[in-house]
Amino acid sequence: MAGANGPLLGGLGAAAFLRDYWQQRPLVIRRAIPDFTNPIDADELAGLACEPAVRSRIVLGHPDRRDWSVEYGPFDPERFAQLPETAWTLLVSEVEHYWPDGPDWLRRFDFIPRWRRDDLMISYAVRDGSVGPHIDAYDVFLFQAQGRRRWQIQEPPPKSPICLPALPLAILRRFEPTSEWILEPGDMLYLPPGIPHLGMALDDDCMTWSIGFRAPAWREVVGAFLEERLESVGPERIGDAGREPSLHPHELAAGDLTALRCGLLERLRTQPAELDRFLAGFLSRPQQEAPADDDESDDSSKAPVRELDPSARYRFDPDLKRYWIRSDAGILLFAGGHSLAAAGLTAADAESFCSADIIVPEAWRGAIPELLPVLEDLLDLDLIEPDD
Repeated sequence: MAGANGPLLGGLGAAAFLRDYWQQRPLVIRRAIPDFTNPIDADELAGLACEPAVRSRIVLGHPDRRDWSVEYGPFDPERFAQLPETAWTLLVSEVEHYWPDGPDWLRRFDFIPRWRRDDLMISYAVRDGSVGPHIDAYDVFLFQAQGRRRWQIQEPPPKSPICLPALPLAILRRFEPTSEWILEPGDMLYLPPGIPHLGMALDDDCMTWSIGFRAPAWREVVGAFLEERLESVGPERIGDAGREPSLHPHELAAGDLTALRCGLLERLRTQPAELDRFLAGFLSRPQQEAPADDDESDDSSKAPVRELDPSARYRFDPDLKRYWIRSDAGILLFAGGHSLAAAGLTAADAESFCSADIIVPEAWRGAIPELLPVLEDLLDLDLIEPDD
């Protein structure tokens, strides 16, 4: 397999990897990126962790001592000078949003669709730095960018894993490693979900890049689908005109159950094309953030609605999810939960729209008639902004 920046899986092709390893078993890839030079140093990562908008944390502790603690950013720069000489790790999430070359670097993983990809998290650790033995609910590629790290895994995983109590981290109470590897710079480990694992920095200045691939839980999908179907159900009540006299007043008779069951299924039923549109819209929805404690409902505090200038340049927020599907009527685009008919677009055009950092609405609205009102909504939600 060759990504935007060259080979990634060694001599293994993407099809073979997906067939034999993806969501099935771990894989160590030696020299995944040969002669790799780390472009991000510890000071840059620490600087990001001091920014209010960046998600970061520091984990302190050692598996032998089980003295785990966690601190959440943003951090004061002086905090880093106060850390011990060993056994701590700094983790910074969504680095691709702040490193200009991040999106291009991540294109190496485009053999897996974007709706599955979560983010690029970078950890910096001193010797014995670790986040403890744990289990991830998502696929992850662990790329060694600098220094050495020992990875241990436990197979088969326990049927009922138990975590240490009273900790903000999901650290396993028991971990019995069955395999281990030491990763050098340029090496990479793939782990499917559910495999207990423990990483330990063997050197100071150890840096590991974690590329996660997360999928929604089925209960989230079903819940969202039921919410959408509920909106389409009218106010009419259950009717039973023409019923026969009841022989047993406390019995839920077969005829009643059949009528109720058929009525329920009818209101849940949807055509495959409608279901496709729901799924694409669901997967492109922006994440909902909890309102701040001091958030007031007074509309006077809200920013005024901004007008969209079709001839101006607008930059997409990196968190805005954009996908497309093929339908009987042609291409359908999805952005931030909105669907956009774009029958005249080719697959290449759709990919171009979904991967663009900057857009001039005027250049697209001929092929995407409903684009302007959707962009106005995204502008109001701060998911696009003028590219000044």
